[in-house]
Amino acid sequence: MGAKNKPYFYFASDYTGLNFKGGGFYYGYEHSRCDVCGEVSASSCCEKCETDTEWCFVATFDGKKIEIPFSKLGTKDMFDLVENLSVGIGWVLAKYKLKEASYEQ
Repeated sequence: MGAKNKPYFYFASDYTGLNFKGGGFYYGYEHSRCDVCGEVSASSCCEKCETDTEWCFVATFDGKKIEIPFSKLGTKDMFDLVENLSVGIGWVLAKYKLKEASYEQ
């Protein structure tokens, strides 16, 4: 991750994310959820149900995960990585109570 507290942004053709001390944000295929059985996989098709999966936004803070499936993000294109990551971060900031802000060096 580089420097001790330096955030790390990464981007590929089918996933993107932002890691930081104590957590991170991710959107892409590696966290896909089946609408039928609810299982998470890194595949576009659920092997158990043989149905399509949808990509998810995932926020992790101190080992706790918040997952928002694409259908709940409110965006139009499942494959627009930057928009889905950004909107997911926006939902986390709007809906979840975060710890008091403090600056660490």
